[in-house]
Amino acid sequence: MPKDILTPEQREFRRKWVTLISALESLIESGIKIWAAIYTGSAALLADSIHSAADVAGSFMVWVGVRLAPRKFKRFPFGFYKIENLMALAIGAAIFYGAYEILQIFISGKSVLPKNIKIGMAAVLAGMALDFFWGRFETKSGKLINSPGIEASGKHTLSDVFASAVVLVGLAGALFGVNLDRWAALFVALIILKMGASIIWDNLKVLLDISLDTKKIKEYSSLISRQPGVTKIKSISGRNAGSFRFLHLDLGIKAYEIEQADEIVSHLKKELRDHDPSIDQIFVRHAYELPRVFTIVIPSEEDGKTVSHHFGESSGLTIVKYDQDSKKYTDLTTQPNPFRLKQKQRGIKLAQHIADMGGDSVCCRENLSGKGPGFLSRQLGIDLRHTQVSEIKTLLDDYFGNAQALFEKKTPNE
Repeated sequence: MPKDILTPEQREFRRKWVTLISALESLIESGIKIWAAIYTGSAALLADSIHSAADVAGSFMVWVGVRLAPRKFKRFPFGFYKIENLMALAIGAAIFYGAYEILQIFISGKSVLPKNIKIGMAAVLAGMALDFFWGRFETKSGKLINSPGIEASGKHTLSDVFASAVVLVGLAGALFGVNLDRWAALFVALIILKMGASIIWDNLKVLLDISLDTKKIKEYSSLISRQPGVTKIKSISGRNAGSFRFLHLDLGIKAYEIEQADEIVSHLKKELRDHDPSIDQIFVRHAYELPRVFTIVIPSEEDGKTVSHHFGESSGLTIVKYDQDSKKYTDLTTQPNPFRLKQKQRGIKLAQHIADMGGDSVCCRENLSGKGPGFLSRQLGIDLRHTQVSEIKTLLDDYFGNAQALFEKKTPNE
């Protein structure tokens, strides 16, 4: 399995525990910085430790949000998915506050040279290393499981590296008796403000139900258009809600029975969820879209005049075109069955072959109900007919004489 694809178990583990571990990381880092601030007398280091302590509360908030998001209740049938976005907004506000703290260093213009500078620098470097490596892991985890709360928490943790860099520059300057805090604070504060604004804007768009991005819509459209039985994509729209997605589809389906249409739609939903596990709900509206000219395939003998007793073992395939407008069939041709001599899965391969060649309906003497080829044919949107008639001409007269209504365009299925 590729490194960037997680199993459902891995996704669930990260969803439940990454932010809680992040809170523990912030707690340890805050303790180290508070001890160093007291030992060195550095006001900037003390402010940074308070900033880290605030991260503990932020990470705990995200953890609560992530745990609550999938839960569904009678009054909230779609879950609390957007609570993750609300928590991410809170983190964006916390990042803004962190930038405000750093700007105070620039605005005040005051600086007191601390003591035991090397110990303070070691503490800051240790905190920066923790923030950098854990922040990268947390951000990547949030992207992999499509969790805006966890991703925002990771970005916040990474922003702490910049905040700590301000303190580090100040301590380094203090070694030489130079005050560099003010300008370094301004530069870093602007970077952090940009990051906070990005998090707030991204999550506001979700809370306002902005559509999925064009790239994602095209990705889904490409997958849907390849599904058997889908003749047209009339419209496709979707939205994010926390780490989950909701899709609304309006499709044209080539199906001859309600049960067959249901099978096609169920298969489509499974394919979409397998492709993107973050999809929670798929709402499908479909109408029957039957082609004007039908291709009917009849398993036959080599002469093309007699209906074969078998499907996969038939000698040939007699193919005929039926025009809805003229109500006549034309282009009667016979070709050999390419899978007749195969030892295994003749019927399955033939059913797929008929679908690939554009077959709309199959009429044969072998009853395919409950068999693999029959199940696959229905799933591929192929109409199945069972007959006891042995002559092709008699079969066609009976087939079209009793099936005119089938080929009329049906009304949409709501």
